[in-house]
Amino acid sequence: MDLLAWLGGALLALGMLALGLWAGVAERRHGADSEGFWTAHRSLSGWSLGMSLSASMLSVSWSLVYGVELLYRYGWGGLWLLAIPWLVTLGLFYLLVPRLRAFGAFSQGELFGQVHGRKLQLLTALVLSVVFLAWCGAEIAAAGELLAPMLQAPAPLVMAGLALLVAAYSWAGGFRAVVLTDVAQFLLIAVFLVFLAVRSWQPQGLSPLAPIPAPSLWLVLVTLLVYVTGWLSEADIWLRFTAAKSDTHARLAMAFTAGVSLVLVIGVPALLAAAARRLLPESQDLVFPRLLAHLLPLKLHILVLGGFAAVALSTISTTANVVAVTWARDWPREKAHSSNLSWARWASALAVFAALVVAWLSRSLSELFYLSAGLLSAGLFWPTLGLFYPSLREAARVAAWVGFFAVLASFLLERSGLFRFAADPGLNELAIGYIPPALAVGVLALAGSWLWMKVKKPRGSLQPRR
Repeated sequence: MDLLAWLGGALLALGMLALGLWAGVAERRHGADSEGFWTAHRSLSGWSLGMSLSASMLSVSWSLVYGVELLYRYGWGGLWLLAIPWLVTLGLFYLLVPRLRAFGAFSQGELFGQVHGRKLQLLTALVLSVVFLAWCGAEIAAAGELLAPMLQAPAPLVMAGLALLVAAYSWAGGFRAVVLTDVAQFLLIAVFLVFLAVRSWQPQGLSPLAPIPAPSLWLVLVTLLVYVTGWLSEADIWLRFTAAKSDTHARLAMAFTAGVSLVLVIGVPALLAAAARRLLPESQDLVFPRLLAHLLPLKLHILVLGGFAAVALSTISTTANVVAVTWARDWPREKAHSSNLSWARWASALAVFAALVVAWLSRSLSELFYLSAGLLSAGLFWPTLGLFYPSLREAARVAAWVGFFAVLASFLLERSGLFRFAADPGLNELAIGYIPPALAVGVLALAGSWLWMKVKKPRGSLQPRR
């Protein structure tokens, strides 16, 4: 057992717990209640929210392993498969934030319930529970597998330790603790990634990425469509801008995240991919884990431990918070959401431990991870669109349910091998080929429902269903 690694991990854990307790004290000053526990009393600054959102984007499995892999395989064209859709999404949110905040709702589930009615609120709760449990479990599993060799401990035990730490500080300070620890984790992540970038730098710079063939135009267009529609429906981003103290701070959070992404989602992964091209020119396996072995000697493993742990903790706490808010606050029920602060605390911890179970079963539940992106795009994008176009709201409700069942059907057909929707090998490799057909079905449902209602109710006003 590596004593130094364990001591470093213990110091990191104590620091995060201290921040969680401090957040709890700050919440009590604002007034200890369940609503403040979930919303941080909508008093957070754009700087802190921007760092929080940036930290949650920089996940182990997503921006690091996956982001470097895309640039390694496709060169600069790989930016179209992750970074550019992300920047487009942030730009759209920057424009839309004032209109979304004007509704007055805090969470996506609450807003959809107000505008679209309880049935769609139920669909939203189901989708968000599945999607964010899958993402949280995947991050716990990825981090546990990477950290276990450094700690010389079984991966399931490391996963349990990560979950216990996040559950503890989330229980203590609620959403304010999530954001506050995200800020600290963002600073650790930034130092870690800049250090990796410096270690990977060579005189030829980024030139190894230039001659690599770019992805096909079809792959780029489909990826842009799927990711932007999905990310516009992503609840953790919504929670960031609604928790801001003003529209200006909400927009600042989006702008800050975009600026950071230029460096940490594009610049650093590009340097790492270029280094991998030099050191591992024909790798058939994931290059990021092998690249670390080349870049960092064993004596620096404590830095790797701290960087990976910070990356993982941010994503775990963010995704688990969405699940907890959905279960305790936004699940449709006859009475208003519980005002019991004790229940709010335990719901936040329960969400983390539910994700831990998903992580332990990650091999048998891996299909759930691939399905999650499609559920957001094909299920929740339509009610999001309906928020901005009142005349489409009734049709958007129909399209959401139709899209939900369409994406389930296309996913089952694709993954069972009965039907292959995507001819492009890149789409098959990214496992998103099943989503465009479901989106197309949703478009037809939206258009058909809108036309039908125009014929049946040419002068009627469209009111939300209760």
